[in-house]
Amino acid sequence: MKTLLFLLAAVAVVLAFTNPSEADFREHVRKKEGVAGTVGMAVADLLSGGKKGGINRDNYIVASRFYLGGDGILPREDMAWGIGGFFIETK
Repeated sequence: MKTLLFLLAAVAVVLAFTNPSEADFREHVRKKEGVAGTVGMAVADLLSGGKKGGINRDNYIVASRFYLGGDGILPREDMAWGIGGFFIETK
C-alpha cells in the first residue's frame, strides 16, 4: 500500500512539473497552425481587451485547460487540455 501511495505521489509531482503554461500552448498553436494560428491569436488578443490576452488558462496543478475569450467581446471557447507537456484538443 505504501508503494502505491508513493507511486501516485511521484506521478502527481511529475505531472505538476510538466504542466504546460500559456506560453507553451501559444507555441503549440504556432507550430500546428502556422501563420493562420499566429494571426488568430493576435486578433483574439486585440478583441479580448483584457490584460491577459485572448487565450487563458485554468490551472489544476497536474493539468491545465486552455480557452479562448471569456471576457469582453469573445465568448468562452474551450480549446485544449494540457497534461504532462502534451496537449489534447477539445474542439
